[in-house]
Amino acid sequence: MMHRTISFGEVLWDLFPDYKKPGGSPANLAYHLHILGNDSILISRVGDDENGDDLVSFLNQKGVSTRYIQKDPKQPTGIVDVVFEGNEPAYTIQNPSAWDFIEVDESVISMVNNTDAICFASLSQRNKKSAGSLQKLLLNAQKDCLKVFDLNLRPPFIEKNSIIENIELADVIKLNEHELETVSKWYKTDTLAEDLLKKNSDKTILITLGAEGSAMYTENGFFEEKAYPISGNGDFVGVGDAFLACFTHLKLQKTDDSNILKMANKYAAFVASEQGGMPEIPDDLKLEMSGQL
Repeated sequence: MMHRTISFGEVLWDLFPDYKKPGGSPANLAYHLHILGNDSILISRVGDDENGDDLVSFLNQKGVSTRYIQKDPKQPTGIVDVVFEGNEPAYTIQNPSAWDFIEVDESVISMVNNTDAICFASLSQRNKKSAGSLQKLLLNAQKDCLKVFDLNLRPPFIEKNSIIENIELADVIKLNEHELETVSKWYKTDTLAEDLLKKNSDKTILITLGAEGSAMYTENGFFEEKAYPISGNGDFVGVGDAFLACFTHLKLQKTDDSNILKMANKYAAFVASEQGGMPEIPDDLKLEMSGQL
C-alpha cells in the first residue's frame, strides 16, 4: 500500500574534503521514503543559483517530486562543510540559507489534510520563517497523521523550548545517545523514554546507538537490535536519516514491533556502506523492506 508522506526542511549540498553530495536530513528522508514506494513529498527551498538548479535536477533524476521545492531570489542554496572526527561526521552549516525561509500556501495546507506522515527535524526550525511554516502544517494535519520528529542537535542551532514542544507533539521521536543525554538533562530525568510514555502511551521513542545498533521504547515494551555489518567505503552521512525513513515506512505498513528495528538497521547499514545520504538502493533490499521477499 502506498502512503503519502511529507518531509519538511533543508535540501542542500554536503561538501566533503574531496567530493560533494546532495543532502539535508529532510531531503534524505524524502529520498528514502520515495525509494521504498511511498508518495513522498519534500517541502523545501533553494536559491536562484546553480547549486539550487543542480539539486532540483538531481532529485528529478532520482524520481523525487520537486513540485514543492521553492526558489528564493535573495538567499543562497544551503551548503554544509563536512569533516570527520573518527567515523563521526562534523558539520559547519551556512547561515542563512534559502531553506530558512520556506513558505506555506493554501495548496500545501490542503495537501497536508490527506497525508499519512509528516517528518520534521529540529535544525529546519532555526529560523522563525520556516518554523512558522512547519507549525501551520502540523496544525492542519489530520489527527491520525503520524508525526515523526528527528532531533538533530547541530550547535549553535539548538533551541531548547522549540525542541521540547516538538517532542511533546510528535508520535515518533528519534535521538542518538548524545542527544538523549542532553534532552534528559533538560527534563531532569534519567528515564526520559519511560517518562514520555507515561504521559502519552502512543509515542514511540527511537535511540540510535551507532555501531551498537538501535533501541525502541513503546507501550509494548523495550526493544533493542544489534547493527548489521557495514562493508565498502561509506562516509556514514545520512545513516540516521535512512534508518528513520525506513522505520517510518515500516510503521505505516504496520510492521510488528519485534521486526521493525531489525529491518531498519539492515537498511541503514547498506547506506552506511555507501557515500552520501542518497545512494542507489538495490532492488532486493527495497523489495525486502516492502514485504515482497
